[in-house]
Amino acid sequence: MSKYVYGIDLGTTYSCIAYQDEDGRPTVVKNLDTNSDTTPSVVQFDEDGNVIVGEEAKDTSVLAPDRTAMFVKQLMGKSDIAIVVDGKNYSPIEISSLILKELARQAKEQLDDDVRDVIITCPAYFGESERTATKQAGQLAGLNVLAVIEEPTAAAICYGVTRADAAKTVMVYDLGGGTFDITVLKISDGEVRVVTTEGDHELGGKKWDEQMSQLLVDKFVDATGYDGDPFDEDDNEEFLQDLAVKSEKAKQTLSNRDTVKQMLSYNGAGPAKVEVSRQEFEDATKFLADSALSLADKAVATAGGIDKIDEILLVGGSTKMPQIKEGVKEHFGIEPKMFDPDEAVAKGAAIFAMLQADEQSKLAANEEKQIDESGQEVAVNTETGEKRVLPTLSGGGSAMPTLGGGAPKLRVVSVSTKSFGVRATDAEDMQEKIFNMIKKDDEIPVSVTQQYGTQEDNQPLVEIGIYQTPDKKDSYPVDEDRFLGTAELILEPNTPANSPISVTLELTSEGTVKMHAKDERSGKEIDAHWKPENVLDEKQFDEAKARVEATGLSV
Repeated sequence: MSKYVYGIDLGTTYSCIAYQDEDGRPTVVKNLDTNSDTTPSVVQFDEDGNVIVGEEAKDTSVLAPDRTAMFVKQLMGKSDIAIVVDGKNYSPIEISSLILKELARQAKEQLDDDVRDVIITCPAYFGESERTATKQAGQLAGLNVLAVIEEPTAAAICYGVTRADAAKTVMVYDLGGGTFDITVLKISDGEVRVVTTEGDHELGGKKWDEQMSQLLVDKFVDATGYDGDPFDEDDNEEFLQDLAVKSEKAKQTLSNRDTVKQMLSYNGAGPAKVEVSRQEFEDATKFLADSALSLADKAVATAGGIDKIDEILLVGGSTKMPQIKEGVKEHFGIEPKMFDPDEAVAKGAAIFAMLQADEQSKLAANEEKQIDESGQEVAVNTETGEKRVLPTLSGGGSAMPTLGGGAPKLRVVSVSTKSFGVRATDAEDMQEKIFNMIKKDDEIPVSVTQQYGTQEDNQPLVEIGIYQTPDKKDSYPVDEDRFLGTAELILEPNTPANSPISVTLELTSEGTVKMHAKDERSGKEIDAHWKPENVLDEKQFDEAKARVEATGLSV
């Protein structure tokens, strides 16, 4: 039986695991190898078939690019292949599971605990496919995933439990190593409620690193007179690996100093000591900072304007750059608060994990407790036979942290990050459009019913096409790239035109989209739901689990 439940910040560039100790304090588990609060989200397969996760894999990534998987979070729910090594395809879900297994191993060794029940975080803009993929990664790693929650929400939970003393509206400005989230939340007694969220899955600290690399190389070429481009030449792997390490360190140094110097040599040129000033770096990356502020403006406008924002929290390692803090202050006129940038997300997830474990350990009226074939306690629905794993806890941290004014419970209210609608013909202009029924920022779970009409006399069936769109609009141009799926409702013979068809769309808290349609004239009904793309079916999951277990990494 486990002593603790855990919160895991599964990051694009770095990941972190935390738990709530016996005194109720959220605590990060340090990496045993580096004594750092975080572990690089990098997986490498060496020539001998060993799997290396973390700092060692990161430090040699450029030397072995074909055997190293990085930034896989950006592929979650979008691709079924992250890397091909020795003829084997590894999905982003599998690579993420190996990172999770390493985090769990680190916690197990230090806390002498079987890491089992976890909350995993994801960017706020993640949709159904990405969230399902994240949950499957945890399951592949042998973990019982209690929930997948948004990173800014987790940070707000940590802030609300440990700092907030009154109801307030907070903007979480989360700039990590590979992604950017901007989320507005309301924190009040016992509740964290998401108002709106925006994000960019490619905007993060690595973009700043790339600009630093370019600055260093440009200065190196000027200093040495090197005739060529070190980025594009053959046999440049060792130089690029050295450059990547020095660029990240230079960026970090400029957070505390006005200038930084690095020694570079390449292909017989150099060594040359090159210097970059903070001003030069900020000028080169201003377009990146401005892009983040533009997304923040969009979120603030949806929330009702900057006057509605009480506080701005800076979360994510990349917010340590002075350019970000000063830029946010100047742009919005509010002094932002730096709040545990590397740890807040994992700590908030750990707090929420305790509450979820407490809640999910209770049996519903239609459930009974059983032991499954692997020896786990499960709750079995006596009506449907559906099973869910019951959390087990032997008395670690306090399961009742408080939020704000001493509230005994914590409720998290999330919103949809996308809009969902039906393809239909607009009666006014006779053009096909996507009519959104569930709108972006609607509180979830949500169910909406609307009535449509058949187009022609004696129409044999109605084809109901469901789409996912990015904006909070009543209608959207038909875009097949946003197509989720379709279902057919067979009609009775001699059905006249304009016969009413009721369509209900439901978005569950797990992100599943369900549809129910009814021919009001005949009473015929149809139900459908859609499996997210680029996630594993049962056969693929079993095959992936066998590959993950064969790596030798153990929790």
